[in-house]
Amino acid sequence: MDEREFVSQKQAGWKRLDQISRKALDNGGVHALSREEIRELGPLYRRVSSDLAYARAHAVSNSLKTHLNTLVAQSYSLLYQTDTRNWNGMRRFFTHDFPQTFRRRIFFFLTAVFSMSLGVLIAYLLVLHSSNNINIFIPPESMLHSSIKYWESGHVFHKTGDGKSAMYASTLMRNNIQVSFVAYAGGILGGIPTLIMLFYNGAVLGGLVALIHNVHQFGNFWPGILPHGVVELSETCIAGAAGLSLGWALLVPGEYSRKDALKRASADSVKLVIGGVFLLIFAGLVEGFISHSMLPKSIKLIFGPLSGIALYSYLFLSGREPKVSK
Repeated sequence: MDEREFVSQKQAGWKRLDQISRKALDNGGVHALSREEIRELGPLYRRVSSDLAYARAHAVSNSLKTHLNTLVAQSYSLLYQTDTRNWNGMRRFFTHDFPQTFRRRIFFFLTAVFSMSLGVLIAYLLVLHSSNNINIFIPPESMLHSSIKYWESGHVFHKTGDGKSAMYASTLMRNNIQVSFVAYAGGILGGIPTLIMLFYNGAVLGGLVALIHNVHQFGNFWPGILPHGVVELSETCIAGAAGLSLGWALLVPGEYSRKDALKRASADSVKLVIGGVFLLIFAGLVEGFISHSMLPKSIKLIFGPLSGIALYSYLFLSGREPKVSK
């Protein structure tokens, strides 16, 4: 057949593949596609690959071969390649993929926030009623119990060397990252362990806040918590959203098979966890070098809310595609 006939017979498939692949590439990957579009992608890719082979073997224009080659290449990258080990891939992850994924999973993030807030409220009311109730959430034999005396004393700010601060920051990062991974892993059991962990973390915080209220140490408590706390707690809820996404896909796959639902949720969950690790690195550095430093309390109290405004501005605004006027 001549080129005109070849294009006439095959063009509909090319356009459909281009439509599907562009939708996926513009929205962070195949998880942005519907179930039907995912089913179409593989067969269309193989068909257009065959058309490209035919075009190369026959006398067709270079522009057509280039067009088909581009279609095949972008479809291949969706089907088989996930390698983003370059600066452009890393940049796009932080400017687009991570915030877009956060917005897609906002329901699970809000669920995580609710679970943690419930723990905060219940523990706060119980410990406010009686300081001894702190033992319900932080048992006397727990390592966390030593921090109670630390905060009650009010001697939370002291001058430390950079080396000691760096070591302290690295310890905090490691511990917080472990918590993040536990929240994520809890999703494989339907998300129930994730909800429990979020509730418990909130209860520890709520109990501690009430205890500090009882001993009138808020003037020292908030400057030592706020600088890193806004980002750290937000990331804990982001990790919780990752775990809850997995749990929901396992229990309620919806229009997808359970396997396909888990694949889609896993792709998003991993992005949330990876992005969250970098937030925890930031929070660890802030806690190690700012929260317990000798900086003025006013600076610390301002730094915390500002870091929260910056974080949520980034999560809700970054990576939005510009609207095309019709």
